[in-house]
Amino acid sequence: MNLAYFRKSSRTLAETEAELKNQALKQGFKVLGEVDLPENSGKTVLICRTDWLKKLLGTDYNLVGFLPCAVSIIKKGGDILVGTGQTAILKTLTQHPDLAELAAEADGTIKEIIHQAAGVNELKPVNVKVYSTQTCHYCKMEKSWLEDKKIAHEIVYVDQNQDEAETMVRKTGQMGVPVTEIQYEDGEPEYIIGFDRPRLEQILSV
Repeated sequence: MNLAYFRKSSRTLAETEAELKNQALKQGFKVLGEVDLPENSGKTVLICRTDWLKKLLGTDYNLVGFLPCAVSIIKKGGDILVGTGQTAILKTLTQHPDLAELAAEADGTIKEIIHQAAGVNELKPVNVKVYSTQTCHYCKMEKSWLEDKKIAHEIVYVDQNQDEAETMVRKTGQMGVPVTEIQYEDGEPEYIIGFDRPRLEQILSV
């Protein structure tokens, strides 16, 4: 999976930072501070929602460091990039349903703030590829769900195709299935581990 989510901003660094803070406050976040990055390369702004922290601390305090409260605005070449760590990491580290819901909510909300700060639209998915096996129960559930929602997709059986199995492991580090690859119109692909229906619903707008 991608370890971070960054978008190229259509604004200056100062404008991106101002809009980031503005959108964070609108979404019920607290702006906790900011840190200048080395060599005048940008800033990291600390934002968080206390209800998310309360739920995370009350459920599994070991995962508090994986809540993406740090949004970075980086100067790279002639571009301004704004982004944060992937909340999907939090989802993969817990089986607790409350934290799975929190991760899905955080993912959507924080990415919306990033889009608004950058002045760009949400990434549009253009292809769905599911790495599966013939005997995987959750793979069959996801396949049925995709068909029921009339979402075009490609199924690859890694137990029958060694090249595809090696590709899946190389891209994601995962040995188990299902793994869903979402290819975007403008951006790197995203990998969803397991049949994560809330995340798929969010990405595919169903």
